[in-house]
Amino acid sequence: MNQEQEEIFKNILDESAKRLLVVKMLSNFFNHKNLFAVYIRTKVIHNLFKSNPALDPNKLELFHIQYTTTLIELFQKLKKAKEQQYLLVSDEIYINQDLIGKLEKEAQLCDYREESAKHSRTMSEKLRQLYNMLSDGTTTTPFSWNDIIVFSAKLAREFYREITGEQFLQLTDMDDRKTYHNEYVTVEKKLLGRLNVRKFKVKLICGLRFGDEMAEVYEFIDSNDKFVFINSTKSFFLLEEENDKGIDLSKNLSNKNSIVRDLTEKNDWLKNKLNTIKTALTEDVEEVLEGYLEKISSVDFLDELQNVDEQTNILRAMLNININSK
Repeated sequence: MNQEQEEIFKNILDESAKRLLVVKMLSNFFNHKNLFAVYIRTKVIHNLFKSNPALDPNKLELFHIQYTTTLIELFQKLKKAKEQQYLLVSDEIYINQDLIGKLEKEAQLCDYREESAKHSRTMSEKLRQLYNMLSDGTTTTPFSWNDIIVFSAKLAREFYREITGEQFLQLTDMDDRKTYHNEYVTVEKKLLGRLNVRKFKVKLICGLRFGDEMAEVYEFIDSNDKFVFINSTKSFFLLEEENDKGIDLSKNLSNKNSIVRDLTEKNDWLKNKLNTIKTALTEDVEEVLEGYLEKISSVDFLDELQNVDEQTNILRAMLNININSK
């Protein structure tokens, strides 16, 4: 081999080593088994020429031009698209986490559990007072709803569960109930008797609202019987099964806490997505990569290099795919 041939050989090997380095970087980025296999096979081909100067180095150059270069172009396009996607998802996680922190601090400013327990005690005393008033048939004792209404006025928008107008009508449909009534209250007779037997020990289960209409659902502390207080009419009725069917009566959560929960679930999903963005390839790319690996792994591949034309390059068509739509 003369000096000119040695120079050509050296230049081709240097360029081959550069391409090999790029394929290795792409393999590490995508962490895909077939791409790693392509890198290993490409390195084997490179080392074959490096250790056998008698081989025609132009075949190595031809291999890279017709195969490696196209592979690199395809996966560099994919890499750029995935990096942009990765940044978008990372930014969304960061923004969500920042909002979660702010909402959690705001939600902590109100101890709803303590406020709710206090309200339940106030309602117990109010019901006892109403019972005595109705039993005596007098209204000489001063009576006010202010200490009851202040709870919903302060916390309903943040904590009461919003229901539909149809659900609210269903919940408060108390026609044909036998009631006691005076200027302060309307209360179902059967409920009033049960309140007395249970010594007025009740607790708030949840608050519900439709627009500006409010209702509160209570439960006796020592039984599962429930009743509803309709704020606008100051009415109390036992809650029957047909009235609460399909309505969520679970404990109220702060709207902020609900948002925090939803954002936390979204971030968990985004983090899982983040872990697979780089490694996940679309089905068509998977098929092309598998076909490419099979082709360059062929035993007589190097002997066929001289016969390879444009149509046998299985990657070329893939360079026209719309990466951003994948």
